[in-house]
Amino acid sequence: MAKALCTFSAATGRQAAVLLTRAGEVEYVISGSPDGVMIPVLSRFRLAPGRLRGLRLVHTHPSGKGLDSDDMADLSLLRLDSVTCLSYGPDGLPARMETAYLLPGENDTPFAYLDDRDPYNQKTDYPEFIKALDDETLAKTMSLHSARHSSYAVLTGAFGKKETAAACTDELEELARSAGVGVAARMPQIRSAPHPKYVVGPGALREIVIKALTSGAEYIIFDNELSPSQARAIGEFTELKVIDRTQLILDIFAGRAKSGDGKLRVELAQLKYMLPRLGGRDDSLSRLTGGIGGRGPGETKLEIDRRRITDRIAFLSGKLKKLEQSRRTQRTKRQKGLLPVVSIVGYTNAGKSTLLNRLTNSGVYADDLLFATLDTSSKRIRFPQERDVIITDTVGFIRDLPANLAGAFKSTLEELGEADLFLHVVDAADPHMAKRIKAVEKVLEEMDFGEKERIMVFNKTDLLTEAELREMENAYPGAVFISALDRSTFGTMLYKIRYHFFKDGIEWEERDETQRDT
Repeated sequence: MAKALCTFSAATGRQAAVLLTRAGEVEYVISGSPDGVMIPVLSRFRLAPGRLRGLRLVHTHPSGKGLDSDDMADLSLLRLDSVTCLSYGPDGLPARMETAYLLPGENDTPFAYLDDRDPYNQKTDYPEFIKALDDETLAKTMSLHSARHSSYAVLTGAFGKKETAAACTDELEELARSAGVGVAARMPQIRSAPHPKYVVGPGALREIVIKALTSGAEYIIFDNELSPSQARAIGEFTELKVIDRTQLILDIFAGRAKSGDGKLRVELAQLKYMLPRLGGRDDSLSRLTGGIGGRGPGETKLEIDRRRITDRIAFLSGKLKKLEQSRRTQRTKRQKGLLPVVSIVGYTNAGKSTLLNRLTNSGVYADDLLFATLDTSSKRIRFPQERDVIITDTVGFIRDLPANLAGAFKSTLEELGEADLFLHVVDAADPHMAKRIKAVEKVLEEMDFGEKERIMVFNKTDLLTEAELREMENAYPGAVFISALDRSTFGTMLYKIRYHFFKDGIEWEERDETQRDT
């Protein structure tokens, strides 16, 4: 085979290549240019996390040089078993060979070379060698993960400042954890503006892909929202699954929505996100459809998909309008009962559902995850003198809520318009607390709720030291500090709610600390 490749390359001045399976079968024969070969899409040989491709590239170099940077890039990005370069003499017969392979795990030098250099005297038992290498690669890749998740991802994005990159990547990691995805690596890039084609620079993207492949990650997750053209360009660069923050949030929503209303809204948001990103080539050029108007070129598969999605969006929108009318009727009945309403708002994972459960002895699902609950829950709490208040828990807020999600959940958040008072719950132990308070305030302002009265409630104080708690109390003098896990800390908060609605004839300033605690 080496003689055949070198003879062809010497006669044409072009690189000649073959891709071989581990059984030695020829899968592809490639005639390239003098400077390189174009490897086809290897759709029949899908990558498995932590494993090699199962294909060996053997090709010639008319220039007589050994393996170059392009060969190493193909080896890394395609996860080939090995790459062999053949050099030949003036007679067109093989003179020298050089074979590189990937080292298992993470190493400063990711490549190594076989000792075989003479094409006529190869001593390495290649099938046995490559099987052992693949098994060791899998074992070392799995050992990199301390937790066993079903899949792993590398997190990235383009950010203007280092501090912003750290905060946003922290949140992206929490979102990934909420979606059940482990984080293999965090590789944000600091740049003045996102790259128009790849978001991060081409060099950085290559490093990210190689890191994902060597760590057994299946996903690359971008914090930036990817435009359709960017998603296509990155998809052409790598076979790994590429998603952005919006898709990640949509996936979390799809898994957490329990009510029929919530499921409809999630599906609507997913379809609206998917519609402008439909693309691809129909290899049959067009597909005929039956009936009148089906003659001629017909509709392409892409057009059919777009029409189906548009029809589904229209159907879901109509169904949601009927549900909104039903909710308005329910709100009207509540208003007739003249019961005051308190809405618990705040950043996602601040402890809102846990607080509702502790206040009302209810069983609303709560967990230490972003967007653990999506559906609105309303419960009744009774104060002394038979006075009742409705407590409502809403979906958590998040910075830069994607437009599709904001639109899909707008009517859910409109429940806030019926509230007489907000409890703005804040995670006191969050290192990015101040930014998340601003994010919630921004959403409330955008919905014209900025003037509505609210009580600032700092939760998770059990995670703070005494010094940190005192410093926070000084920074936010009108706020309430609680632990949603400890009902004995609710005294001040409950009194403030009661005083807001019923007054009780008691001036707040006259109550001392002992009275507040009781």
